[in-house]
Amino acid sequence: MGPRFKWAGLVIGFMWAAPTAGQQLSEHAVSFNRTVPTLQAARLLGAPPDLDGRLDDPQWASADVATGFVQFEPDEGAAPAERTEARVLYGDDALYVAMRAFDRSPGDIVAQLARRDEEPHSDWLEVVVDSYDDRRTAFRFGVNPAGVKKDSYHFDDTNEDNSWDAVWDVATATDDAGWSAEFRIPYSQLRFGPAPEQSWGINFVRVIARHQETSVWAPLSRGESAIVSRFGRLQGLRDLSPPRRLEVLPYSLVRMAASPGDSNNPFYDPDDFFSTGGADLKYGVTSNLTLDVTINPDFGQVEADPAQLNLTAFETFFPERRPFFIEGANIFRFRFSGGDGDGAN
Repeated sequence: MGPRFKWAGLVIGFMWAAPTAGQQLSEHAVSFNRTVPTLQAARLLGAPPDLDGRLDDPQWASADVATGFVQFEPDEGAAPAERTEARVLYGDDALYVAMRAFDRSPGDIVAQLARRDEEPHSDWLEVVVDSYDDRRTAFRFGVNPAGVKKDSYHFDDTNEDNSWDAVWDVATATDDAGWSAEFRIPYSQLRFGPAPEQSWGINFVRVIARHQETSVWAPLSRGESAIVSRFGRLQGLRDLSPPRRLEVLPYSLVRMAASPGDSNNPFYDPDDFFSTGGADLKYGVTSNLTLDVTINPDFGQVEADPAQLNLTAFETFFPERRPFFIEGANIFRFRFSGGDGDGAN
């Protein structure tokens, strides 16, 4: 009789505990069963706004305003310490984004200089665009008050590739009300189809360094493995045609070394002269197919990796910087989930 009572107690205990766990899951699901925020993009009529970061151009007055940011961290879902607004205009060849970061203590705004794509301890404003609207891929563009740019490519919803470098413009300005940024993102740097009316995924991000706070327009949860799929919606994009994407990056290299001659050696040349050249070509065949061509590549001229002192037993891995190998690199990245669920690569 003893074992029977033990098994019965185990079953009853499991049945009693299961609703509690299920209740917790349902409460979490309810908390994120929210209305997806939407923003209406305004058509740019006439000249584009001056890219000075001040948001005083009349074009912005007609644009819909994205508000209602919530914290991502540290207090997920709570109201942020400062108010943030965002607006979007779209023209014939580029997307324009204005972000206003209100701050009651503008003297405490943190603005540090750094190399591109580095993330120093600083305030940040970012816009992340899922132009292909597949809820898995997106393009991130960010800037800090000092004008330091960073960009990256999101794939498989939660993965991010910082080696992606786009051609885009941004300007920032600081005043008594806080700081602001104006982005110009050419359509050639995005990927989208030829539909006459489109709706894209989008999110806006603000980082306040002194509060160690990150706020977002479309709520995200640290307890979920989801980023791009949780974006808000950018609507009202009409009559956009994918541009012909053609980029040519030529290079030339000349080297000359002069040394004292040796009259006793007829085979010695005191002047060593060397020259070479080549080019990288990128052509967008379709919105999801890109042709990369490299002619006489010289990968020694690629941006140098930063010096790093490694005193461990493990190798140091640096991100890929060679342009020919960056396009589509996410295809060859696989994520394997281990037994502890940490999703190690």
